[in-house]
Amino acid sequence: GPARIFHWSAAAEFGLLGTYAMDFETTGEAAPWTLSYEESIYVVRGEAWVVELDENGGEMCTEYATAGELITIRKGTTVRYGGETNTRLLLSIAPVNWDST
Repeated sequence: GPARIFHWSAAAEFGLLGTYAMDFETTGEAAPWTLSYEESIYVVRGEAWVVELDENGGEMCTEYATAGELITIRKGTTVRYGGETNTRLLLSIAPVNWDST
């Protein structure tokens, strides 16, 4: 996809909170993803958006944010992350061990 993700807090071995960076190298959207965790997305630089999808993959709504703004997503929501070239996002998720619970 158009973005790379880095797990910044991995060395801390937190039990609940995970902190990640997402960098968009080109403008575009990632493949659909259903969250098994709660997430907040802080836009460090650039412009980003999150497209919320219904159970059939149809677009329900899109939330846009620019540098200094926050997007929140509830557990169980299916989304596509999007961003302009050189956008950087700071992602916080809980629980960090979502794939082993």
